[in-house]
Amino acid sequence: MIMRKWFFMLLAILPFRVAQAQNVEVTLNNGSVVKGETSLYSFYVDNAHEIRVKDKASDEKSDFTSTDVKRIKFYDKKAKEWTNWIPMVAQMGLSMSYKKEPKLYKNPVFLQPVYEGKSISAYIHYTSTATHVKSGSIYGFGIMFYYKAKNDDFARTYYFNDNSVTIGIGQKTMLKRYFKEYPQINEILKDLSMKEFRKDPALLVKKLDEMLK
Repeated sequence: MIMRKWFFMLLAILPFRVAQAQNVEVTLNNGSVVKGETSLYSFYVDNAHEIRVKDKASDEKSDFTSTDVKRIKFYDKKAKEWTNWIPMVAQMGLSMSYKKEPKLYKNPVFLQPVYEGKSISAYIHYTSTATHVKSGSIYGFGIMFYYKAKNDDFARTYYFNDNSVTIGIGQKTMLKRYFKEYPQINEILKDLSMKEFRKDPALLVKKLDEMLK
Protein backbone atom coordinates (compact mmCIF):
# COMPACT_ATOMS: atom_id res chain seq x y z
CA MET A 1 0.00 0.00 0.00
CA ILE A 2 1.49 3.36 -0.99
CA MET A 3 0.76 6.98 -0.23
CA ARG A 4 -1.38 7.46 -3.33
CA LYS A 5 -3.83 4.80 -2.18
CA TRP A 6 -4.08 6.24 1.32
CA PHE A 7 -4.83 9.68 -0.07
CA PHE A 8 -7.29 8.18 -2.54
CA MET A 9 -9.17 6.92 0.51
CA LEU A 10 -8.72 10.29 2.19
CA LEU A 11 -10.45 12.09 -0.69
CA ALA A 12 -13.69 10.47 0.44
CA ILE A 13 -13.57 12.42 3.70
CA LEU A 14 -15.40 15.50 2.50
CA PRO A 15 -18.08 17.42 4.44
CA PHE A 16 -20.86 16.48 2.06
CA ARG A 17 -20.00 12.78 2.29
CA VAL A 18 -19.31 12.25 5.99
CA ALA A 19 -22.93 11.35 6.72
CA GLN A 20 -22.95 8.47 4.23
CA ALA A 21 -23.31 5.02 5.78
CA GLN A 22 -21.00 2.11 5.08
CA ASN A 23 -21.06 -1.54 6.12
CA VAL A 24 -19.23 -2.41 9.32
CA GLU A 25 -18.62 -5.48 11.48
CA VAL A 26 -17.62 -4.86 15.09
CA THR A 27 -16.12 -7.72 17.10
CA LEU A 28 -16.52 -7.07 20.81
CA ASN A 29 -14.20 -8.26 23.58
CA ASN A 30 -16.79 -10.83 24.64
CA GLY A 31 -16.60 -12.47 21.20
CA SER A 32 -19.95 -11.30 19.85
CA VAL A 33 -20.09 -9.62 16.42
CA VAL A 34 -22.32 -6.65 15.66
CA LYS A 35 -23.06 -6.01 11.98
CA GLY A 36 -24.67 -2.96 10.46
CA GLU A 37 -23.81 0.47 9.11
CA THR A 38 -21.80 3.39 10.43
CA SER A 39 -21.25 6.93 9.17
CA LEU A 40 -18.43 7.27 6.68
CA TYR A 41 -15.10 7.52 8.51
CA SER A 42 -16.75 8.95 11.62
CA PHE A 43 -15.17 6.48 14.03
CA TYR A 44 -11.59 7.37 13.17
CA VAL A 45 -11.77 11.03 12.19
CA ASP A 46 -14.64 12.73 14.03
CA ASN A 47 -14.40 10.58 17.14
CA ALA A 48 -11.43 8.23 17.30
CA HIS A 49 -12.54 6.06 20.23
CA GLU A 50 -16.27 5.57 19.71
CA ILE A 51 -18.40 3.97 17.03
CA ARG A 52 -22.15 3.94 16.42
CA VAL A 53 -23.61 0.99 14.52
CA LYS A 54 -27.10 1.07 13.00
CA ASP A 55 -28.96 -2.18 12.39
CA LYS A 56 -30.12 -2.21 8.75
CA ALA A 57 -33.39 -3.99 9.49
CA SER A 58 -34.60 -2.24 12.64
CA ASP A 59 -32.68 1.07 12.37
CA GLU A 60 -31.75 0.55 16.02
CA LYS A 61 -28.47 2.24 16.93
CA SER A 62 -25.84 0.88 19.31
CA ASP A 63 -22.84 2.79 20.66
CA PHE A 64 -19.52 1.19 21.54
CA THR A 65 -16.26 2.61 22.89
CA SER A 66 -12.77 1.42 22.10
CA THR A 67 -12.62 -0.38 25.44
CA ASP A 68 -15.58 -2.56 24.33
CA VAL A 69 -14.11 -3.42 20.93
CA LYS A 70 -11.57 -6.01 19.85
CA ARG A 71 -11.63 -5.28 16.13
CA ILE A 72 -13.55 -3.36 13.46
CA LYS A 73 -14.00 -4.45 9.85
CA PHE A 74 -15.09 -1.51 7.73
CA TYR A 75 -16.08 -1.69 4.07
CA ASP A 76 -14.73 1.23 2.08
CA LYS A 77 -17.03 1.63 -0.93
CA LYS A 78 -14.66 3.98 -2.72
CA ALA A 79 -11.67 1.65 -2.39
CA LYS A 80 -13.98 -1.39 -2.74
CA GLU A 81 -12.32 -3.30 0.06
CA TRP A 82 -12.65 -4.21 3.73
CA THR A 83 -10.22 -2.52 6.10
CA ASN A 84 -9.34 -3.62 9.63
CA TRP A 85 -9.13 -1.28 12.61
CA ILE A 86 -8.00 -2.12 16.13
CA PRO A 87 -8.16 -0.08 19.34
CA MET A 88 -4.72 0.87 20.62
CA VAL A 89 -3.20 3.11 23.26
CA ALA A 90 -1.52 5.75 21.14
CA GLN A 91 0.45 8.96 21.32
CA MET A 92 -1.38 12.21 20.67
CA GLY A 93 0.32 14.42 18.09
CA LEU A 94 3.80 14.33 16.65
CA SER A 95 5.87 17.04 18.32
CA MET A 96 6.77 15.08 21.48
CA SER A 97 7.36 11.73 19.81
CA TYR A 98 11.04 11.64 20.80
CA LYS A 99 10.20 11.86 24.52
CA LYS A 100 10.19 8.73 26.65
CA GLU A 101 6.70 9.49 27.95
CA PRO A 102 4.82 11.59 25.37
CA LYS A 103 1.21 12.68 25.80
CA LEU A 104 -1.23 9.87 25.04
CA TYR A 105 -4.87 9.86 24.01
CA LYS A 106 -7.10 9.53 27.06
CA ASN A 107 -8.75 6.45 25.52
CA PRO A 108 -7.47 3.85 23.05
CA VAL A 109 -8.08 4.99 19.47
CA PHE A 110 -8.88 2.98 16.36
CA LEU A 111 -5.79 2.52 14.16
CA GLN A 112 -5.49 0.73 10.84
CA PRO A 113 -2.55 -1.69 10.47
CA VAL A 114 -0.66 -0.96 7.24
CA TYR A 115 2.35 -3.17 7.93
CA GLU A 116 2.33 -6.04 10.42
CA GLY A 117 5.82 -7.31 11.13
CA LYS A 118 7.31 -9.89 13.45
CA SER A 119 9.06 -7.33 15.66
CA ILE A 120 7.52 -3.96 14.82
CA SER A 121 4.40 -2.81 12.95
CA ALA A 122 3.05 0.37 11.33
CA TYR A 123 -0.40 1.91 11.66
CA ILE A 124 -2.29 4.93 10.39
CA HIS A 125 -4.97 7.21 11.75
CA TYR A 126 -6.85 9.83 9.74
CA THR A 127 -7.14 13.15 11.50
CA SER A 128 -8.62 16.56 10.84
CA THR A 129 -6.46 19.67 10.63
CA ALA A 130 -7.13 23.36 11.14
CA THR A 131 -5.02 26.34 10.08
CA HIS A 132 -6.07 29.71 11.46
CA VAL A 133 -5.20 32.88 9.53
CA LYS A 134 -6.38 36.48 9.69
CA SER A 135 -8.98 35.95 6.97
CA GLY A 136 -10.43 32.85 8.62
CA SER A 137 -9.71 29.16 9.12
CA ILE A 138 -8.72 26.43 6.69
CA TYR A 139 -9.83 22.89 7.53
CA GLY A 140 -8.49 19.71 6.03
CA PHE A 141 -7.44 16.12 6.70
CA GLY A 142 -4.18 14.25 7.04
CA ILE A 143 -2.71 10.88 7.88
CA MET A 144 -0.74 10.20 11.06
CA PHE A 145 1.69 7.27 10.94
CA TYR A 146 2.55 5.22 14.01
CA TYR A 147 4.92 2.42 14.88
CA LYS A 148 4.70 -0.06 17.72
CA ALA A 149 7.09 -2.84 18.70
CA LYS A 150 5.73 -6.07 20.15
CA ASN A 151 6.76 -5.17 23.70
CA ASP A 152 5.73 -1.50 23.59
CA ASP A 153 2.87 -0.24 25.74
CA PHE A 154 1.62 2.26 23.14
CA ALA A 155 1.94 3.27 19.48
CA ARG A 156 4.30 6.17 18.75
CA THR A 157 3.85 8.72 15.98
CA TYR A 158 6.65 9.26 13.50
CA TYR A 159 5.19 11.07 10.49
CA PHE A 160 2.23 13.25 9.56
CA ASN A 161 1.23 13.90 5.96
CA ASP A 162 -1.55 16.23 4.90
CA ASN A 163 -0.46 16.23 1.23
CA SER A 164 1.19 19.63 1.59
CA VAL A 165 4.57 20.42 0.11
CA THR A 166 7.34 19.46 2.51
CA ILE A 167 11.06 20.13 2.49
CA GLY A 168 13.37 17.17 2.99
CA ILE A 169 16.07 19.07 4.90
CA GLY A 170 15.99 17.97 8.53
CA GLN A 171 13.38 15.24 8.13
CA LYS A 172 15.90 12.43 8.41
CA THR A 173 17.28 14.03 11.55
CA MET A 174 13.80 14.08 13.09
CA LEU A 175 13.13 10.48 12.08
CA LYS A 176 16.34 9.44 13.83
CA ARG A 177 15.04 11.15 16.96
CA TYR A 178 11.64 9.47 16.69
CA PHE A 179 13.33 6.06 16.35
CA LYS A 180 16.18 6.74 18.76
CA GLU A 181 15.65 3.38 20.48
CA TYR A 182 16.68 1.71 17.23
CA PRO A 183 20.25 2.47 16.09
CA GLN A 184 19.55 0.46 12.92
CA ILE A 185 17.49 3.41 11.67
CA ASN A 186 20.69 5.33 10.83
CA GLU A 187 21.79 2.71 8.33
CA ILE A 188 18.29 2.47 6.83
CA LEU A 189 18.04 6.22 6.28
CA LYS A 190 21.40 6.30 4.50
CA ASP A 191 19.92 4.30 1.63
CA LEU A 192 16.33 5.56 1.78
CA SER A 193 15.52 8.78 -0.04
CA MET A 194 12.87 11.10 1.37
CA LYS A 195 11.03 10.80 -1.94
CA GLU A 196 10.71 7.05 -1.36
CA PHE A 197 9.73 7.62 2.24
CA ARG A 198 7.00 10.14 1.45
CA LYS A 199 5.60 7.80 -1.19
CA ASP A 200 5.26 5.04 1.40
CA PRO A 201 6.06 6.05 5.01
CA ALA A 202 5.39 2.49 6.23
CA LEU A 203 8.43 1.36 4.20
CA LEU A 204 10.70 2.69 6.95
CA VAL A 205 9.05 0.43 9.55
CA LYS A 206 9.16 -2.53 7.16
CA LYS A 207 12.89 -2.11 6.59
CA LEU A 208 13.48 -1.75 10.33
CA ASP A 209 11.49 -4.91 11.02
CA GLU A 210 13.62 -6.80 8.50
CA MET A 211 16.78 -5.73 10.34
CA LEU A 212 15.33 -6.72 13.72
CA LYS A 213 14.57 -10.29 12.65
